[in-house]
Amino acid sequence: MFTKKKMETKENLYCIAIFTDRELSDKEYDDQLEKIYDGADENVAVVTEIEPPDEMVEDLKAAFPDIKIEVPSYGVYKFDPEKLDEETKKMEKRHKWKKFFNTIPITEYLIVENKVMYDINQVLLFTTDIHEVISYINENKEIN
Repeated sequence: MFTKKKMETKENLYCIAIFTDRELSDKEYDDQLEKIYDGADENVAVVTEIEPPDEMVEDLKAAFPDIKIEVPSYGVYKFDPEKLDEETKKMEKRHKWKKFFNTIPITEYLIVENKVMYDINQVLLFTTDIHEVISYINENKEIN
């Protein structure tokens, strides 16, 4: 599942990955989403449920060597909307004729979004505690 909010703030924005080993039910996902948005609404740009591929798990292990990588867990990533726009424009330039005819598949846009939003170089926190995610975001609202 994928939820995106309108971004109108200059404050720090974050992507939250809910790492699972299976697809969450709608109720489970909504409960997680409600907790995150109630606690840290204004700075959360995107919340995505992810079954992490092996490559992502290895990257997380390298970024957080002292933490056991397990699911369910949460990752907090710094979100840069300008980088997303830049990468989207690059992709559209590679597919200029498809762009001209408005035939670029939505999957191409989703691939770019996923690559930018969950770039291992942008990961700030990995935890199994949703309250730690909320605390981290609230403590770092306006720090650049």
